Amino acid sequence: MKGLLINNETALSVMAVALAMMSLTAGAALAKSMFSYIDPASVTAIRFIMSAVFLTCVLRAWEVQLTRDNIGTVVVYGSMIAGMNLFFYLAIETIPIGMALAIELVGPLCVSIVYSRKRSDVIWVALVAVGIAILLPTSTSVMNLDATGVLYALVAGAFWGAYVIAGKKAGRQHGQKAPALGLIVASILVFPIGIEKLSFSIIDWNVIMLIALIALLSSVIPLILEMKALRHLPTKTYGVLTSGEPVVGAAVGFFMLGEQLTTLQFLGLATIVIASIGTVTSPIPSIKRVNNKKAMGVTMTK
Repeated sequence: MKGLLINNETALSVMAVALAMMSLTAGAALAKSMFSYIDPASVTAIRFIMSAVFLTCVLRAWEVQLTRDNIGTVVVYGSMIAGMNLFFYLAIETIPIGMALAIELVGPLCVSIVYSRKRSDVIWVALVAVGIAILLPTSTSVMNLDATGVLYALVAGAFWGAYVIAGKKAGRQHGQKAPALGLIVASILVFPIGIEKLSFSIIDWNVIMLIALIALLSSVIPLILEMKALRHLPTKTYGVLTSGEPVVGAAVGFFMLGEQLTTLQFLGLATIVIASIGTVTSPIPSIKRVNNKKAMGVTMTK
């Protein structure tokens, strides 16, 4: 009976992770659908504010006592959230969501490899290099990716990699309240950029409700689902599942936005996903758990 209960909990946790990935990629697709009339920075800023308010209330973030010793960690953590999400939105403005997720995945993947220092990691480094080389724009390709979009995705990946490290310390100091604190900082940082680019004449209740839905899909729902799943799933299982996020993104992009990938682009995406699975299924000391958890779901704010 106990074994059956554990199996049911594991199955429900796998479903929770799958739903979390679909939720965040659907949120990204909805956000992208707004970029034709609202700047990505403006969508990011408003979404951050809504997510921060909601999570602050749910997680009771006001109970945290910030001091000179721990406030710096929160600021760095929130800065990484801001950069990761802002540049991801800038990337998907011009390239498919699945491609942006695959390229961005290189950041935390490289962090895992650096902290692992295993000989077998040479294989994963080589696969990453091959995947990126396939996806990089070339003058001979008629269906290449936008160079600026690729660059933005790489920058988002760099922020994601740094975020993995910052998230470990923030989570250790503030626990499950860290996401709310990080989003408050991210809101403060992105707000000036978003407001500058925002045209208030197009803001109405429909726009506000749509961004609120994006905030739920991209931040709140994935966080709740991940927190539940992480109680029952082995770390490696969780890591393998979340490594498939670019594939989910490609599927959601196709069904919601009509985004189509060439065979070569899908090959590049698959190569990076395989490399990610390879790293999370290899023993990685100290930082492995944080990378796989994506700092308790805050990375699921795309």
